[in-house]
Amino acid sequence: MVGTIISNFWTALFAFSIYFFSTYPFLDAKNILFNASIIAITVFLITFLARAIISFVMEDHFETEQVEFSLMHEKEFDKAPSSEEYAEIVKSMLNEGG
Repeated sequence: MVGTIISNFWTALFAFSIYFFSTYPFLDAKNILFNASIIAITVFLITFLARAIISFVMEDHFETEQVEFSLMHEKEFDKAPSSEEYAEIVKSMLNEGG
């Protein structure tokens, strides 16, 4: 999964703080804390879901690239010289050298 659980806690803390400080003078303490906690839990879960979706998309994209990469290298291996061709190349190099 992309990121860590700490990112979930940071986003939840950020959402809690934003809600708390934006409603502090307008509501009583119990409502502020309850609503801010509900928002923090909701944002925590949404962040977890977003991390899972990003991880799924990246994993799918990585697998597609890996398949394309392996297909590309299979074509290169098909073009590789055989052992007889290597032997001929080595013989010609030895004859040229001396």
